[in-house]
Amino acid sequence: MADLLARTQQILAGEDGAITIRHLFYRLVGLGAVTKDERGYRALGRHLSKWRRSGAVAWSAFADPTRTYYGIRLFDDAFQAIHNTVTTYRKDLWASQGYHVEVWSEKDAIISAVCDAVSDFGVRSYSCRGFSSLTGLYNAAEHFQMMQQRGKEVVILHLGDHDPSGLAIERRVVRSLQEDFDVTIKICRIAVTPDQIAEYNLPTRPPKATDTRGRGWVGGCVEVDSMPMPALRSLLRRKIEGMIDPRQWAVSKLVEAAEHETLGEYERAFTRAPRPGDPGSKPL
Repeated sequence: MADLLARTQQILAGEDGAITIRHLFYRLVGLGAVTKDERGYRALGRHLSKWRRSGAVAWSAFADPTRTYYGIRLFDDAFQAIHNTVTTYRKDLWASQGYHVEVWSEKDAIISAVCDAVSDFGVRSYSCRGFSSLTGLYNAAEHFQMMQQRGKEVVILHLGDHDPSGLAIERRVVRSLQEDFDVTIKICRIAVTPDQIAEYNLPTRPPKATDTRGRGWVGGCVEVDSMPMPALRSLLRRKIEGMIDPRQWAVSKLVEAAEHETLGEYERAFTRAPRPGDPGSKPL
């Protein structure tokens, strides 16, 4: 138990953000610290519950992208709403670029870490949860068509398992967008690749017996969840940076800063105005 806790703490210390328990599980499998089955996963969950309650592992170390709140954003008053606009304003820096870039992940388990990696670039992330539905592809196609009408090349950075189905997902996305919606896109596999399996010593498994696409498959299969998150973030950032026109990007950043300052002036002017209920203010 002490060794498993130490390995867990070491993995978490090497992360620059929250990860999922499933991702931690695959990392521990790669170290030979837990067995790669549901029994091992459930046991890890029980241990983490004890360690988090005892303070040995931080509550904030983990993210759960499968459980979210739904509803509209509410504010105490107009002043708070204006402040929110000022602090959250982001310019679309890709408007002056030649590409429209999105990150698609086969697994929901890594999507929160992926969002953290690409949000600074203003790149959207999408969780396919396996094979994306036709409805999901239709919605994506509508957006891609709009981007292409603006003269942009659409590029999907894909994060998927190295197995027959994981590779088939990429082929299906490209084929369906082309045949069903007349949209041509470029898809780039960021992970997992055979070179990454060797470089990061990722744990392998045989193809699933139920996967008919596995006939003739050579080598082991690897889950994208097992990739070290710092390495995955770095791969994404380098790929995105390689598609950016730095001169246009710098100009857009200067415009963004000027617009942000203008919004700040509006906020300061609005803050100085009398509020309802203040002495001397007029009733609404």
